[in-house]
Amino acid sequence: MDTPSRDPNGDRRRVDELDARLQAARQQQPVKRPDSGNRAANREANVAYRVMVDMIAGLLLGVFLGYWLDRWTGWTPYSMIAMTLLGFAGGANNAWRTIRTLSERAAKGDDDGDRHAS
Repeated sequence: MDTPSRDPNGDRRRVDELDARLQAARQQQPVKRPDSGNRAANREANVAYRVMVDMIAGLLLGVFLGYWLDRWTGWTPYSMIAMTLLGFAGGANNAWRTIRTLSERAAKGDDDGDRHAS
C-alpha cells in the first residue's frame, strides 16, 4: 500500500501563517480590563452574604442555647423562645454594625473596606 507523501514544509508554513494571523488578531483586539462596576457588584454581594451569615448564626446559636437550657432546667418552651429572640437580636446587631462600618468606609472611598471590617 502506498502512503501519500506528506509535505512537512507545507504543514509548517501553514502553522506559521496561522500563528501570524492569530497574533495580528490579538493585536487588533483591545485588552479588556475588569471594570469597577463588576468589582462593586462583587463587594455588594459579599456584604449581603456576610449579613445573611450573621443573621443565621445568631438564630442558630440562640436556638441551640435555648434548647440546651430547656433540657438542663426543664423550662420547656420558655428558654428556647427567649434565647431565639436574643439570638435574632444579636444577629441583627452584628449585621447592622457590619453594614454601618462598610458604608462609612465606602463613603470615605476605601476600596478594600470589605476586607478590613470585622
